[in-house]
Amino acid sequence: MKTRAGLFRAVGEPLELVELDLAEPGRDDVVVRMAAVGICGTDLHQVKGEWQRPTPMVLGHEGAGVVEHVGADVATVAVGDEVVLSWAPSCGHCPDCARGRPAACVPLHRAIGNGTLVDGTTGMSVGGETVYRGTATGAWAEHVVVTSKVALPTGGAVPLRDAALLGCAALTGVGAVLFAARAEPGGVALVVGAGGVGQFVVQGARLAGAEAIVVADPVEARRDQALRLGATHAVHPDDLKEAMKEIAPVGADYAFDAVGFPETSATALRFTRSGGTTVMVGLPPTGLRLDLDPAEFLRREKFLTGTMYGSEDPAVALPILLDHVAAGRLELDSLLGETFPLERIDDAVKASLELPAGRVLIEP
Repeated sequence: MKTRAGLFRAVGEPLELVELDLAEPGRDDVVVRMAAVGICGTDLHQVKGEWQRPTPMVLGHEGAGVVEHVGADVATVAVGDEVVLSWAPSCGHCPDCARGRPAACVPLHRAIGNGTLVDGTTGMSVGGETVYRGTATGAWAEHVVVTSKVALPTGGAVPLRDAALLGCAALTGVGAVLFAARAEPGGVALVVGAGGVGQFVVQGARLAGAEAIVVADPVEARRDQALRLGATHAVHPDDLKEAMKEIAPVGADYAFDAVGFPETSATALRFTRSGGTTVMVGLPPTGLRLDLDPAEFLRREKFLTGTMYGSEDPAVALPILLDHVAAGRLELDSLLGETFPLERIDDAVKASLELPAGRVLIEP
């Protein structure tokens, strides 16, 4: 079958609209007609050349759409179902999947690095040339063919434009608080970075019952957005030291780096109280390293951990988030930014690189 997609060939080159050849779906595959796909920081790492993966590639993994075809062995979804894409389907065999953490699956991450699906294929080509998949998904397209484990049903509970955010930013940000940090009510939370994921970290801290939520971000519009979402304080990073002296002199109970650079991770760790927890949420460019002071862990007994996709099986976490949305506790629509048709994929990426307050969407 054929479909249109936005193709990334090289750093500095404009993304182009092409007609792809898709492999026919197998017995456990589904075809999803994409309705909305977000532009995630993961995609931008590739666009900026901060990650080296094979090209040409169809990026995009944070999306929602409607099932148009199901294979003979598929029992979890039916034609017409509205679904969110999960970029971390369980391989069903490795130790990480066995403990309920498919986002840590080694075969999956090997596939992501190689630009393929877990089985080593891509199922995409153009003019006979292999096309690779971003984050084992490749959703900047009108249609995707994926295993049924990727398509998580929403029951039509939220509009598809909103549901796209659930596919990555929401599961990652809210999960970082609820499942990675396991934050308890009444604490002080610090969020470094208020982009797409950081805004959901803020909401996660609110859901967890944080007494104070401090956000540090250099972009004023993002600070304003964070305050609307539940942050009690939002400051420029240059003003964070003075703000923390006043708000939480001993430091935050939980600090989250939603950016991913060594400097932002160090900031989050620095302002974590003795015995508190720092969670690294944002993904760094390839090759960067942290310079850590052992005293932070020995003398001050801090905990430093990372989270991948919210530290929970997406199939388990998604219904929890949908319940919060239904109860009005989790916002989606207000986090959406500018929307572009697939024909303007390059403009959409450029808009996202300008660090807008809302998530840039593509509507194929």
